[in-house]
Amino acid sequence: MTTPRLIVSDVDRTLLTHDYVLPQRVADAVRAAKAKGTVVVLATARSPLGVKPFADRLGIADLVIAFNGGWIGNVATGSTISQQRISRADALYAMASAQAAGARPMWFADDAVFALTDDPLVAREATVTREPLFVAETLEALPGEPGKIMCVAGRASDREAFALLRETLGKQLSVSGSHPRLLEIGPLGVSKKTAISLVTARLGFAPDECAAAGDAENDLEMLAWAGTAMTVANALPHVMQLAHFIGPSCDEGGLADAIAWLMRSRQPRSTAAQSMGGRDG
Repeated sequence: MTTPRLIVSDVDRTLLTHDYVLPQRVADAVRAAKAKGTVVVLATARSPLGVKPFADRLGIADLVIAFNGGWIGNVATGSTISQQRISRADALYAMASAQAAGARPMWFADDAVFALTDDPLVAREATVTREPLFVAETLEALPGEPGKIMCVAGRASDREAFALLRETLGKQLSVSGSHPRLLEIGPLGVSKKTAISLVTARLGFAPDECAAAGDAENDLEMLAWAGTAMTVANALPHVMQLAHFIGPSCDEGGLADAIAWLMRSRQPRSTAAQSMGGRDG
C-alpha cells in the first residue's frame, strides 16, 4: 500500500508516557515517518503553550491542533489558522457550575491558566504543562474568553460531578474526557475530528489517506474519521475497539510500534478488519 499522507496523534498518554516524557523511540518513529513524506500533526487537549515543547522537539511546530480542536496554528510563531473560543457567558456559567459541583475548573487563556481557588490538584495540572497559574478572586475577574475549561477530579467520588456537568452543559458546550480525572469543556461542535477535517481539507487529503492515534474519549471521533486507527495498550476499551493496531503501553513507547506497523503495511479502514482479523494486539 502507499505511504500514508498524514498521521495525527494525541499527546498525553499516547505520544507521551504517563509521566509526560517523550520516549526517544517515539520521536525517532515520528521523524522516520516525516522522512518518508508523511505529514505528522499533534492533536491535543493541551493549550498551544503546553504542547509547544514537544512539537518543537519533533520539528512539527508549524501545524498543531490544540484545545481539543479549538485552536489550529503554528506554535513556534503563535500564528493562528483557526480559533474558536468559548463565549464569555457560556464560560462563566460553566465555571460556576463546575465550582458548585466540586469539579475544580481551570480557565485556559492564551498564555496562562486561571482557577477560582488555590487547589493543589489544580496546581499540579498547571505544573504538568508548565503554564503560569493565577487565582481569580471572582468569576468576573477571569480574563476574556477561554480556549477551553478543564475540570479536575481528585477522588473517585468527585467524578460524580463530571456526570452532572455533562448533563448540565452538554447542550451548549462540547464536553468530553481526556482522562478519568479530567473533563474537557469547549465550544459546541468543536473536536479533534472537526479540526483535523479542516486541516486535511486544506491539504487536499482524504480521510482514507490518513491515520490517527489516541487513547481517550476525546479521541474517539478522530479515530473513527481516519482511514486507519491506532492506539496503545493503556487506552480505553472503546478506543481499542476502533483500532486497527494496538501497540504496547505509552510507557513502553507503544506509538513507535504503531507508526512502524503503519509505514510497513498501510491499510485503509475498508480492508483492514478483514485482512487483520479485526486488529493487532
